[in-house]
Amino acid sequence: MVERVCIFPCGGIKKPEATVARIAAYIVNEDLLPRQTMILCVPAFLRGVEEDLVMAEDYPVVVIDCHAENCGTKMLYLAGITPAARLFIPDIAAREGLAYGEQRRELEPQAKALAEIVARETARVATFMLENPAYKFAKQQIKTETYLAQSELPPDPFDYVQLAPGLYRPRKMPDFFPEGSEN
Repeated sequence: MVERVCIFPCGGIKKPEATVARIAAYIVNEDLLPRQTMILCVPAFLRGVEEDLVMAEDYPVVVIDCHAENCGTKMLYLAGITPAARLFIPDIAAREGLAYGEQRRELEPQAKALAEIVARETARVATFMLENPAYKFAKQQIKTETYLAQSELPPDPFDYVQLAPGLYRPRKMPDFFPEGSEN
């Protein structure tokens, strides 16, 4: 049984959508699933801080990518970690008819609403992983040699399967929705 879920929001600081991703992660971690989730810190992960490396190895990671660069997905791929799930904010924004806004420091109302929707979707996925005894997550190991040696990435390194608009699962990872549930 999964004890905790690791949330890996895009760490970009130049775009408002990255702020949406980080705020969504905080909403999940502090309000929706406290003590059941952890937020992976991009700078600490890159620096090799043991706590963040262990998080990514020992628990399923839900990556929140917020733009076409797919920073979170790429960083995990380079480290040899396969995310359990991926939320892609542009798809969710399009589905909901919401915008990111222009501000990064203080989100505008539409962007706040988008962060809340992304947070609820992230919490829904994490809850299935936490509460479904049939969900089996195998611990992973970071591959520093892969991380350091890669220069080019395949366009879809995890062969994502779309489960709903904005929600994806790598083909080789276990499904996180119980049999017969609605996505």
